Amino acid sequence: MTKTAQNTHYARRDHWVTRAGEWVLYAMAWSFRWITWPIGTWRLCALAAPVFGAVVMMVPSARRRALENLAHVWPDKPLAERRRIARGAARQFIRLCIEYARLDGFMNEVEVRVEGSAHLTDAKAKGRGAILVSAHYGNWETARLAALQAGVETGIIYRAFNNRYLDRFTVNLIHRTGTPVLQKGRQGMRQLMAHVAGGGAVMILVDQRNSGAPWLEFLGQPAETVTAAADLAHRTGAALIPARAVRNVAEKRFDVTFEAPVTAETPLEMMETVNGRISAWVEEHPEQWFWFHRRWRKNMRSRPQKG
Repeated sequence: MTKTAQNTHYARRDHWVTRAGEWVLYAMAWSFRWITWPIGTWRLCALAAPVFGAVVMMVPSARRRALENLAHVWPDKPLAERRRIARGAARQFIRLCIEYARLDGFMNEVEVRVEGSAHLTDAKAKGRGAILVSAHYGNWETARLAALQAGVETGIIYRAFNNRYLDRFTVNLIHRTGTPVLQKGRQGMRQLMAHVAGGGAVMILVDQRNSGAPWLEFLGQPAETVTAAADLAHRTGAALIPARAVRNVAEKRFDVTFEAPVTAETPLEMMETVNGRISAWVEEHPEQWFWFHRRWRKNMRSRPQKG
């Protein structure tokens, strides 16, 4: 992130108390990384995920949001099953946090099994850009690692962390799996468009709600869905490739799949297909998705709007 972008993002809350609080949280995260570094990441996750996952579920807002989302999508599932999925998602979230905190080391430890890398390499061979669409599911950074191992460096566009120190730390780490690393916003989107139009590859996570975006089906329910990835693919001719990375705890590896490129007449139709693909991932491994997002508006049951 550039200094200008950082200043724009943090200017409105640049009070010394805020900065001090952010620094203390950053220092705690760095201390955890330093103290636990000798322990392998898989081993550390196995120890920490049950404990801190339970702590996540003790946070009323997090527990309520996850259970509300699950009830919204799967009202016929027994409450005990929905609670089981929410607890599993909390443990997977803790694993993700630990993997991110140790990303530079974890990328050297992790085993990645890949299917469909030809979809990426074909796009590169044809001089086309590639847009990997993914979700807050498993660990998407391992999909970028798999792409890099296949000879396709993949940038990413992300939402800046609220904590400026954690943000700088994380950005420095995620450069390891590919560049450019761009912040969401007008400037970031311009840079993204230029990168893809020039034949580059990038990953975009498309499973968060954005007010005012078109309503498309997601997990069987209307959800506001940003179409920027499909718009960009439609405009530049880049391949729109769904990419998922499933955390396989039993085998201590990630199973990465680059699916067949999505094609359709319009960006809305392309995103309908993408939402369907991601929904299928979540249905297969529901605990791997981040149920703690505000993916759906409360009390909204509008049908998808097309056109």
